[in-house]
Amino acid sequence: MDSWEKSSHKDVAVCNDCHLPHDFVGKWVTKADNGFFHSLAFTMDDFHEPIQIRPRNALVAQHACQHSHADFVHSMEPTSSKFETMSCVHCHPSVGHALR
Repeated sequence: MDSWEKSSHKDVAVCNDCHLPHDFVGKWVTKADNGFFHSLAFTMDDFHEPIQIRPRNALVAQHACQHSHADFVHSMEPTSSKFETMSCVHCHPSVGHALR
């Protein structure tokens, strides 16, 4: 993907590092889910251009950021469950895929 090749993470991460969970079951469930919906969208030529991430997959990517940068981001996580963690891409929108 062209936007990934222009990103700051191209030398340290591949697609699966950010777009799949790191646990065995989560990885395979996500692969099956995405495989089905990607095949359907491309077969039916029914997808937004540029491709947009689904909320479930955005959560997978968020967890990947937190996993990869655990030592750094741990201190930034909310101390109470009544607060939400801000999405990493809110402040870093072009880290994984450079903006076009």
